[in-house]
Amino acid sequence: MERRENWICDAHEESFRILHQKLDAIIERQIDYVKTSARIESKQEQIEKIVTNGLSHNLADLSKKLDGFCEEVRGRLNSLEDFQWFRLPVTKLRDKIFWVALKVALAGGGLYLIFYYMGGVLK
Repeated sequence: MERRENWICDAHEESFRILHQKLDAIIERQIDYVKTSARIESKQEQIEKIVTNGLSHNLADLSKKLDGFCEEVRGRLNSLEDFQWFRLPVTKLRDKIFWVALKVALAGGGLYLIFYYMGGVLK
């Protein structure tokens, strides 16, 4: 090793000095890059923790609200099932209301005609 240090020729001494400066600059940039990367990674982990904690709290709140909503819907369905004796016939009537109204109108018109002509026959 001593021979190498002492062996540097004067013609190449400037080249070696420039190479060492360039290598030192590269090493400094790499060290700065590693420090910056470490800071970015640390901040990214902090942001991930914040987001994860926020999402878990939001999901817990949504779960509670959804459970409450499901209980309310179950209660309403149970109350609807209690009135099934009334609801089913009314639903059937609603489905057939047009035909029922038409039949009542025809029956009323038929009775009117019968009474009108019967009144004329009886006089």
